Amino acid sequence: MQSINTNLLRSSRIPHTVLEAGGGFLAGLLLAGTSVGSMTSPLPIALAANLSSIGATAVLVGSLLSYLCFHTILDNLPLLFALVIIVCFRVLKRPPKSAVSIMWSTGLCVFFSGIVVSLMVHASGTQVIGYTMTAGLTGCASYFMYAVFTGIRKNGKIPLRSTDGCAAAVVLILTTATLSCYRIPAMNAGCLIGVAVTLIAARKFRISGGVICGALTACGVILGSSADGLPMLILPISGLLAGYIASQNRYVITVTFFLFSLMALITFGTEYFTFSTVVDLFLGSIAFLFLDAACLDKWIITDIANRMPSEQSLSTQLRHMADAIHNVREDTDAIAHLLPQKEYPRDITKEACEIVCGSCRNKLRCWESEYERTLSGFYKMQSHHAASLPPVPKELSYCTRIERLQSLFAQLASEQRKAQFLAAHTAESRTVLFEQLTAAEELLQAAGTQIHIRYSAELSESVRRRMMHYGYPCDTAAVYYTVADRMMIELTCIGKKLNGCMPTIRHILSETLNMTLEELEPFYSGETVRYRLCQRPKYRLEHYSSALHAGQETISGDTSILFTDCSGNPYLVLSDGMGTGKNAAVESRMTTEMFRKFVNGGITGMAAVRMMNGLLLTKSPQETFATLDVAQFDLDAGELTIMKSGAAATLILHADKVSRISAQIFPLGLEPEREASVRRVALCPNDIILMLSDGVSEDTYPFIRQLLEQNGSLEQIVTEICDKSAIFAGGTRRDDVTVCAAKLLPA
Repeated sequence: MQSINTNLLRSSRIPHTVLEAGGGFLAGLLLAGTSVGSMTSPLPIALAANLSSIGATAVLVGSLLSYLCFHTILDNLPLLFALVIIVCFRVLKRPPKSAVSIMWSTGLCVFFSGIVVSLMVHASGTQVIGYTMTAGLTGCASYFMYAVFTGIRKNGKIPLRSTDGCAAAVVLILTTATLSCYRIPAMNAGCLIGVAVTLIAARKFRISGGVICGALTACGVILGSSADGLPMLILPISGLLAGYIASQNRYVITVTFFLFSLMALITFGTEYFTFSTVVDLFLGSIAFLFLDAACLDKWIITDIANRMPSEQSLSTQLRHMADAIHNVREDTDAIAHLLPQKEYPRDITKEACEIVCGSCRNKLRCWESEYERTLSGFYKMQSHHAASLPPVPKELSYCTRIERLQSLFAQLASEQRKAQFLAAHTAESRTVLFEQLTAAEELLQAAGTQIHIRYSAELSESVRRRMMHYGYPCDTAAVYYTVADRMMIELTCIGKKLNGCMPTIRHILSETLNMTLEELEPFYSGETVRYRLCQRPKYRLEHYSSALHAGQETISGDTSILFTDCSGNPYLVLSDGMGTGKNAAVESRMTTEMFRKFVNGGITGMAAVRMMNGLLLTKSPQETFATLDVAQFDLDAGELTIMKSGAAATLILHADKVSRISAQIFPLGLEPEREASVRRVALCPNDIILMLSDGVSEDTYPFIRQLLEQNGSLEQIVTEICDKSAIFAGGTRRDDVTVCAAKLLPA
């Protein structure tokens, strides 16, 4: 079989430049030629000023195509010229690094292009004043859009705090005003979006959100179309009511908001109660049902100012601790290398001669007349390393102090053995200590990264109230988003109060949050139980495994488990105990459970492997060892991480090709310095991962490859491999056989 294909490592995500180019082109196509009040809309130029050269070019192409289709290129020649200048600046020069600089550069580009066109067509003074006002409006729009875009680029979310919230409000007004220019029969796009935004803000931010967004929407629609904007003056009042009942079901909020808005229109006057206004209110309310505040919560940041400093401080402190451990480990290692590493052997013969022969009257005869013979006898006694007294060599049979020599050589040999043992023990202890320091460093770095998960106080309180309303009490309820922006819900209880109730709770919370939730296995820590629900990821995992014990045993020495970590991503773990039978089963189960507990505690896979290796080094020589084979699946990105310590090969079916991943590494606990072999693979839907114990002979691999290429079910593949394993092993199953298969599928 061939080695792992490099295509597996390529990511399948859409590049950021493609998304930016597509969004810029669509914005230019839709927004070109629109207006805000009596002036041309500044959004296309402001958007181009805040994008890269590719995005700005896409806005220019979309705008030019729109002008050509509607034959308005001459009417919008100043703006088109300004777009060309901005695109040239983006291509030849880096974008401005501050909101003020981008405001001035964009405003001056529009002003300069207006003056040039005015000179070319001999425009009137009124038109020049109009170009000047457009330049000022465009510069202001660029300024506020820069603040919003900076927050999105920095955090991946829309910031609604202090000045950033003000900037987002201005962008909302301009966007609503611009879209209000599109009057599809019996419908105003700006009104529709404004109604949905008002309801979302009321649901998420209660009364203040409904009133503020309702007023912003009414202001924007009036700027775009005064006829359609006047009826929208009811939105602040309707948003106030929607915010007051925000704790109710979203259907109740929608119906109440719609009926109250109709009553308000009738109260203000029948001239405002038009068919178009009713359609805008109705469609905006329907849009709210699909764009609920819970769905958009992960795209909005509202309380960075309150929580971010403490989180940032703690994260920074953990990183500093990890750096400190790293520096201490490196300094200690450097000092150890600087110190003399060579062991200088003691001259035991010289020491014995000085102690025993120094005062002997026969010293001159032994060390002058019989020098060679005496030296040979001393060397023979020195070569004796046993704990007993060294035998008397024939060369020293004439020695009058032979008993004292025997005792001294035995003592010196014992001291040398102790010194060698202490040196070896020190070196091994240093290696084990460095490995534990490395594990602690990785643990702190992982903890610092996990702090960046985003906790939602609003949704946590909403979930807690919903649980109490339906009679499912829990001690704490926490809703947060992982690094991949997937919602996680944790319900903590003392005791197993919610056992058997989670399917019903999942249904209730799915309806409350307007999304599909999945139940994960709970975490048990003493009497405390953490029940978990998560938003459905992009992919799901199908799994099947089977195990057969050796022919002479009644229990399999292999253990395989499937569990999920704190982010809801599954781990498929296989451990093969050395040998067969009960002892091997105990070792493999202990290894898999130890790894699961470490990962469920928030420790990364590699840090868990290092810590397990340090713990397993303390085992007695009578205890056996077990391999560790881990497949970690990222269901958001469709990626696989394989970690191996003494495990058999893993087979992967990707794009109708079978690849093999193996690693020549000993099991954990055999060497002080140990790292698992790690490989990362990008998967596609319908890829199959096959993990095997060493009871499956390598002679079986061609047969397994044929099974995988036939695209059968996982159960068929696993069953066939187990049934045929004895045949390929010579007719007798001498070792335990375990086969684990997983298939990545769209959610």
